[in-house]
Amino acid sequence: MGGEVPIYDNRKGPYGPHPPTEGETLDAFAQHMAAWQPVFITLATVCATLAGLLFVAISLHPANRDEAGKTNLRRLAEHTFADFLLVLFIGLFFSVPGQPPQFYALSTVLIVAAGTREPAQRILEAWRDRTHAAHRMHFLRRVGPSLLGRVLLLIGSATLYLHRADGTQIEQDMLWFFSGSLVPLIAAMRNAWFLILQEAT
Repeated sequence: MGGEVPIYDNRKGPYGPHPPTEGETLDAFAQHMAAWQPVFITLATVCATLAGLLFVAISLHPANRDEAGKTNLRRLAEHTFADFLLVLFIGLFFSVPGQPPQFYALSTVLIVAAGTREPAQRILEAWRDRTHAAHRMHFLRRVGPSLLGRVLLLIGSATLYLHRADGTQIEQDMLWFFSGSLVPLIAAMRNAWFLILQEAT
């Protein structure tokens, strides 16, 4: 009668006074992913559309492809198309519902690994090509942002994999993926516009 009734304190963490179970963590992750998936679907749609437009624009000027002065433009076009495909596949994989964090983290690593071969090859070609050195540095500067995007995606993969048991860190981890997708997308749009202008001249 004289003692105080103990009050249940649920303010010690987002899941109450006990650590979150695996099921609770997956539920929290699913809720965060449901909020982010429209963003990645939009990114995939935009990249698919722009990649198609770039392909058509380049195909309309087949004679320019083999000109000696267009070598670095061809390299930039191939690299830009690869950037669109990179963000497209990121958007497609992140649109798959109901998967654990490991699925998105490892998928991103595989996509980035597969998509890094192309820019590495183009950079190596441009660096070794003494014949078309006049525009080589311009090409290399335009490749830089897409490489930064790949680094951001790998950071997001690492943090998501390490935080897979901590539902409170998921939102911050997803920002890495968003930034890593947005940077190469903006760079690819800028390059595509430059290529279309060059092909029109």
